Amino acid sequence: MNYHLILNPAAGRGLVKKLRPRLLSAAESLPGTVQAHLTAAPGHAQQIAGELKRENAIVIAVGGDGTIHEIANGLAGGNCTLGIVPVGSGNDFIKMLNLPRDHAAALEVIRRGKTLVMDLGKVNDRYFINGLGLGFDAEVVIELQKVKGLRGFALYLYAVFKTLRRLRNRPVILDMNGRRENREVFMINVGNGEYLGGGFRLTPGAKIDDGALDVCIFRSLSLGEVLRHLPKALSGKHVELPQVEFLRASRLVVESSEGFPVHADGELLGGGVTRLEISLLPQALKVIHNLP
Repeated sequence: MNYHLILNPAAGRGLVKKLRPRLLSAAESLPGTVQAHLTAAPGHAQQIAGELKRENAIVIAVGGDGTIHEIANGLAGGNCTLGIVPVGSGNDFIKMLNLPRDHAAALEVIRRGKTLVMDLGKVNDRYFINGLGLGFDAEVVIELQKVKGLRGFALYLYAVFKTLRRLRNRPVILDMNGRRENREVFMINVGNGEYLGGGFRLTPGAKIDDGALDVCIFRSLSLGEVLRHLPKALSGKHVELPQVEFLRASRLVVESSEGFPVHADGELLGGGVTRLEISLLPQALKVIHNLP
């Protein structure tokens, strides 16, 4: 078997760059030919993965959710299997595969090679592995890009409180499941997996191989409501709130003449997007997992 490691040196706020010699040394224990590829700029991981997608190989993402997002966009529709060594700031997607954070343990999971075929979400011309967000949590992503010196959940929590200073609800037109409605929303999350935003369980019960997208709509909220209720999303208890609506769909369209910020897998797609066409591509990518 051929293994291709795609390493993003910027992932984990530069942690991959520091760990690179150790990671490459540990990867030599894999049962096959190992080749490493170092990314040089945003978008480069997708380009490398796209060049490999027709091979019968295992492509290993060494980085965070953003790196996995890029590589999945490159591999979609190809022959490769995705493996993951998590070295990111959020690491939300690995929860869906029960992957360990320890690098040696993650490589051992890859060596065992248990696979499943997962769905991919699609938003306009991009795929997403885990989920997308419109509104507040996309504004949090914008704030994350400004923060230096923090990692992990502390980074996300700091960005959330910074974003609350410019809280706003947004008018949108939502077309889903045969209905077209005008809504004012705090945020909308579309989940292929359960977790986004560094550990928030925004779409509890979502599965990456069930042939459907889970949609969580936070209706218009005041600042006081946000402060009281947003922490409940860490454990998925926001499902009980009257201000929250859950739906399942394979396709939806969101529009707004004002525009809105949107992210996919934590990667900002734009700050003033006026139309999103969101759909599901079932059984689109083979991925290595550590599930029972």
